[in-house]
Amino acid sequence: MIAPHRTTRWRILPLWAIPMFIMACGGGTTPVDPDPDPDPDPDSLPEPIAIPAQGTASTLDVVTWNLLYFGSPNAGPSDEKLQMARIRDVIKGTDADLWSVQEVTSNETFDQLLSHLPGYAGLLSNDSSVTHGSDFYTGGEQKVGIIYKSAIVSVTSAQLVLTELNSAFAGRPPLEVRLRLTQGGNTRDAVVLSLHAKASDDTASYNKRAAAAIGLKAYVDSELADDLVLIPGDWNDDVDESITEGRDTPYRMFVDDTSAWVFPTGELSAEGATSHLRFNDVIDHILGSNEAMANYEAESALAYRVDEYIIDYLETVSDHIPVLVRFAPPG
Repeated sequence: MIAPHRTTRWRILPLWAIPMFIMACGGGTTPVDPDPDPDPDPDSLPEPIAIPAQGTASTLDVVTWNLLYFGSPNAGPSDEKLQMARIRDVIKGTDADLWSVQEVTSNETFDQLLSHLPGYAGLLSNDSSVTHGSDFYTGGEQKVGIIYKSAIVSVTSAQLVLTELNSAFAGRPPLEVRLRLTQGGNTRDAVVLSLHAKASDDTASYNKRAAAAIGLKAYVDSELADDLVLIPGDWNDDVDESITEGRDTPYRMFVDDTSAWVFPTGELSAEGATSHLRFNDVIDHILGSNEAMANYEAESALAYRVDEYIIDYLETVSDHIPVLVRFAPPG
């Protein structure tokens, strides 16, 4: 007997049921967030903190600051973004016009810092614009440099000097930058030498600092005798007596030549201040020629205790604090 033929009936599903039917048949996919969170900005930094200003609109404010292996992945503070954020905060908050900086190890990190400092520009000792710069400073080693307000300071030329004393300067010959200062409607040319002398209190290191000082004195007396000269830096020794026990300051030839050169930051040494938080001496100084010191604002030298505003400063930022002096605008 032949079974009767059955007619198959197809039911038409309403549109709202089709997605459910597909998923029930194994055709579903994992839901996708239509608006995923964007990747974090690789250049973003921790929130800023307030640092009280020390610069003024009526003065030329000059600072030296050792940034402690800034940009090094293997030395200095371990949280590089936090270090950069706090350096940003100190520079922006202090509101000074010209900074000499030391121990910058990475050009890329330095450029990132400048991107967080609107109104400032900067230059490192191995920059392509620095004559002989890349001959003595390589990408990963400690470098000196300057950071400045571009509305007040412009660079006209830059070179390394005293390269024949490279060893005496511990492989860090001074960066000489010729500047044009414009402030209060007046313009004046100046020369800044950013310096980082040999560290340590042993006799061999003392002798290197002394040899470098002799060469520096001969150079500035002969080549820059008529210029307005400022030499801010990490001199790695004090100017009243040496950090090397029983030795005089290696910078005696400058200290005694008061008609031509003055350390205004010597006031800090006399007061018993410190610029290095692990020791009790001022080793970060600013030297000025008589042309510069004619405009010095008396008693303005300051070892700025920014560590009082920054938690764990020694571990997160630097073992040095900024040292600042002020000058009347160029006349």
